[in-house]
Amino acid sequence: METSNVSGTANSSGQLQLGNGAQFWVYLSPQNDTSKMISTWRVTFSQGNWSDFISSENPTKQIQTPNLSGIFDIKVELLSGSTGTWRQIPPQQGSNNEIGCNSNCASMVGIVADSMNPFPGAINAHFWTTWDAMCKAH
Repeated sequence: METSNVSGTANSSGQLQLGNGAQFWVYLSPQNDTSKMISTWRVTFSQGNWSDFISSENPTKQIQTPNLSGIFDIKVELLSGSTGTWRQIPPQQGSNNEIGCNSNCASMVGIVADSMNPFPGAINAHFWTTWDAMCKAH
């Protein structure tokens, strides 16, 4: 099994063992001090009756699916400090609430804060997706 070094990728534990199912990780953009502006977040990946998530509690977690590939639904949420409720954040233009990944690849969801001084109660972030960001040669 080929290993790709992703040490330059924020929020990755450094090594991905590619193959045997789609894999996912989450990237917090350094833009607008995202990691400070968005302190509590989670990204849920699902396909059929399978689902798993990556959250701010374990931001470097990498998900390995059980030999799944294709299109996965994603839900990106932030915990609103003002209301104490989870709120879904919207995708940037060009992305939507799904991500594709082949069984020999890893795909990524990126979260970016919109502003360093948002309006109170605003959803201050968007997300984007990179399908098949890294793949193993067959």
